[in-house]
Amino acid sequence: MRSRHKVAVAIIGSALGACAYSFRSGALPPDVRTVTVFPIENEARVVIPTLTQTFAEALRQKFISQSPLGLAKEKGDLMLYGRITDFKVAPIAIQGTQQAAQNRLSITIHIRCVSSRHPELSWEQSFMNFSDFPAGQPLSTVQDALIVDICERIAQDVVNKTLSFW
Repeated sequence: MRSRHKVAVAIIGSALGACAYSFRSGALPPDVRTVTVFPIENEARVVIPTLTQTFAEALRQKFISQSPLGLAKEKGDLMLYGRITDFKVAPIAIQGTQQAAQNRLSITIHIRCVSSRHPELSWEQSFMNFSDFPAGQPLSTVQDALIVDICERIAQDVVNKTLSFW
């Protein structure tokens, strides 16, 4: 019985050891090693002073934790330029009394990725995400937490898009 257990553990261990995270063609090109996240611009009608830094930091952390790319202060193999194009709160989930039960905070960020070594990998796209909160709750009491949550999700989408070309 013990030998069967050892064999099963060995097979499972081998299978798990063989798993690898890969991109479309199997690996990043060897000459793509770094990414630069340039300061984010805010072009939205509503300007939240901490939003640009919150998003830039979320994006940097996603690249550090989920990709083999290192961060470069300037002239990375991939260069990301971003601008916040929309920040808005709108009512959703209208109750029978025509009063909003929920509000939605949505943020849209336009990203341009430039690859000087592989121009065919450059891309440009807008990313939007949102978070809902009770209409009776003032935005000011939940804004910081909502912004962090939305920025994390948009940053994940940007990393996924950036790494999906390989």
